[in-house]
Parts: sequence; C-alpha cells; structure tokens
Amino acid sequence: MTTARDRLDVESGAVTAQLQKEAEHMIHSMPSSVDFDELWQLHTGGVGKAPRYRHRLSSYRKWVIGATAALVITAGSIIGIGFVSPPVAEALRVIPFFDYLYAKGGDREGLKSIEEKHLSSPTGAVIADQGITFHLVEEYYDGISLVLNYEVTYPSSSEPITGKEAAVFYKLNFVGHHPQTISTHDFTITGDHTFVGTTRLSFGDKDLPDQLRLNMSIDCIGTTRGNWDLSVLLDRAKSNALSTTVYPKNLDFIYDKSLYTVDKLTLGPVTSQVIVMNRYPDTWLNVMLEDDIGTLYMNQGGDGATNDYYYFNFSPLTALNPKPAYVTLIVTEPPKNGEAKQAEDRQRLNGSFPITLKGNEGGTVKITSVDYEEKQTVVYYEASQVMSQITPLSLEEEQGHPIFPKGQPVRISRDKLAFKLIFPPVQPSDKLEIVANSFTYTKDIQQFRLRIPIEWTK
Repeated sequence: MTTARDRLDVESGAVTAQLQKEAEHMIHSMPSSVDFDELWQLHTGGVGKAPRYRHRLSSYRKWVIGATAALVITAGSIIGIGFVSPPVAEALRVIPFFDYLYAKGGDREGLKSIEEKHLSSPTGAVIADQGITFHLVEEYYDGISLVLNYEVTYPSSSEPITGKEAAVFYKLNFVGHHPQTISTHDFTITGDHTFVGTTRLSFGDKDLPDQLRLNMSIDCIGTTRGNWDLSVLLDRAKSNALSTTVYPKNLDFIYDKSLYTVDKLTLGPVTSQVIVMNRYPDTWLNVMLEDDIGTLYMNQGGDGATNDYYYFNFSPLTALNPKPAYVTLIVTEPPKNGEAKQAEDRQRLNGSFPITLKGNEGGTVKITSVDYEEKQTVVYYEASQVMSQITPLSLEEEQGHPIFPKGQPVRISRDKLAFKLIFPPVQPSDKLEIVANSFTYTKDIQQFRLRIPIEWTK
C-alpha cells in the first residue's frame, strides 16, 4: 500500500506534523468559508440496531441526530499553497470536512469538540487503483464512536464527476472484535475531479481496546470497480487524556419488575456514555443526565442495546462545569397515551423584554434578549426549573413555517439556569414570534434519579 510519506517523499515527519498543526491553527482562526444560513432542526432520540453489512455512502442518508437542509459547497479545499515544496504544500493543506457537514445540517454539537480540541489523527493511508486515489486523511476514535474523513480524487483527464461518481462502497472490519455498530455518512463534491466524505460510527461494545485495527475494504468507487483496501491502527490516546471513567458501586433500580444496574459512566471530550446492565432488556428507557448545578445533557444519538445492557450517549460536559462532583442519571418510564399534555405558547418579539413563555413541567421560560447577527440569531433565556431548560423553542415569521435552532441550548451561568440558543439569521420584524412547545405529565410517571459520584484523577 502506498503511504502519504512515500508519495510525498517527506524527509522529516516531525517538521511536517508541526507545519500541519500550525496550518490548522491558522485556518481555524480565520473566518469560515461556509455561511451557515440554512435552516435545520436538531433531532435526538434512540436508534435501533443497524445491520452489519456492506454500506453505500449516499448523499441523502442523514446523520443519526441531524436532519434537513442542503447547501452545495464548491469552495476549493486547497488554501494558500502557492509556490512551495510538495511536503510543505501537503502540510498546509487542510480540508474543512466538518464545515461541509455543518452546511448540510450535519451534527455540529457532536463534532465541534473534535475540531476545537484537535482530536483527529492523520492516518497517512493512500491507495490508488483504476486511476482513482482514495486518501483516508484522518480519524477520531474513543471506544464509543469513530469518525473517518477521506478524500477521493479522479484523474484530471476524466469528465467532471457527478453524484454517481461521488459514492463509495465499502466494508469495515475491526480485527479481533465484532461490535454492534450504527453508522451515518455524507460526502460533498469539492471540484471537477474530487469529493470528500465523512463516516461516523457508534459502537455497541462497552469494552473496546485502546488500540483497534481497522480494515477498510473498498471494491467500488462511483461506477468504477477496483480495489482500494487499506488498514489503519485506531488509537484512543488523545481522547483518553481528556476522559474519565467511573464504575459505580451498588447503583441499582427496579423497573417493570426487572433489576437494572448502572455499570459504567464515561465522561469524554466528544461523548458522555452511560451503560445500564439488564439481562435481555426489552423495554426502552427514557434517560437524561444532569450535572451538579442542574444542567441537563440530552441524548446525542447512537444509542442501542445488546442482550445484556443498554448504552446511552450524551453530549460532553461543558466548559462552564467541566468537573462536577457528581452527575445524576434520570430514568423515566415512557408516557402512555393521555399521560403527557402538550401546550403551545407564542408571543411577538417586539423588542420589549423579558418575555415569559410556558415551559416544561409547569415551569416557565423567560426570554431576556435576542441578538440579530449577520450569520445567526441568538436567543437568551432563563428557565424557572430544571426541566424547563429543554422546552423546545422555535421562531416564526409566518405561522406554520417554524425556524428551528441549530443545536442544543448552551448554559452561560453557574448561578442560574440561563442559556443561549442559536438560530439561523432572521431579521427583526413586527411579525416575528417566538414559540414554546412545552409538555407536562398529567399523571405520576415513575422516575428514578441515580446520583453517580465522580473522583477526578486527571
């Protein structure tokens, strides 16, 4: 297999790595070339088991927790190369993989930590066949999830590629392990002869090793048959350095006459995960995670179950409270018909604040201000109680055409339940409304609150 080192004849790997790091810093400090002016709604929720078979990367497949909106991105992915040597040119070349996904409505919440903390690792895996080059540029692995970013280049003499050519047929094999997996993926045509792709995968194995050998078998790219098989070693050292794992003792609860045990809590830079043991689980549980100052961490997608346990994925802890003394797992039985009441409350955004709306579980959401910025609209609000902080909010310029937020609420104060919520850019007007769609349980719903102490050793 041809490696990036062979292809580029790089004499000093250390120098190239340093150049790469500096180039990434330079580009991340520059304004993004992508305008996030598309509308999308972030969906969360459990996902069923995914079959283990050959996957085709298709442009209409959605992220597990992302949905809607598309923006064709054709900006060049080579920035500032100029007249420099090939090794330096490659080191300076940074492909904005995640920008392409964000612009299509991809999961910004689940990926931004990888960017911000530089958690991806270059693979150096390049292979060519039939005149087509497949370059597995970088990977992120933490034992819970896997992200692969890759670029495909067609011969310069070929016709401009279309959606038919921008497709990869592959199998993934993890040497010595056969975990249950759920995968999502997308790609973007970036030029007449290039496209990029990202594959994101969630594991259903609770004890994957720190290093895992991935064999990626590709027998077709677009409409061309060939062999682009490659093998890379996945390493979770970067995520481990920022992760804490807790194995709670004696945290049991009984639901529907079955005994459940909280077996493992992982607090990582990209995903927080809770493993709940139960032999042959057959009833799905609604779960949330709450830190010691009342911040709720919602489901991040990629959940599942085996014959022995559930695994629930949440967003990572925030910079506002990075090391809580404990977190609380909230387990709620799914409401049956008639046990939950939904209500809509709407008011005009006329510039007069605060605006008070009905919130979840009988609480309120107080809108304190709105910033109308060029590339986004920021809504600031305070919740009267913990459950009200996740009251679904939307904007409407025309009734029946809601504008949904781009991500989850971000807490901005330790002393009160104050948050900001990012929406696509809108203009203030007399017709603009903010809408709260709250819910309240009308009957007593069984709920367990299990406090999990955390001993921070890092």
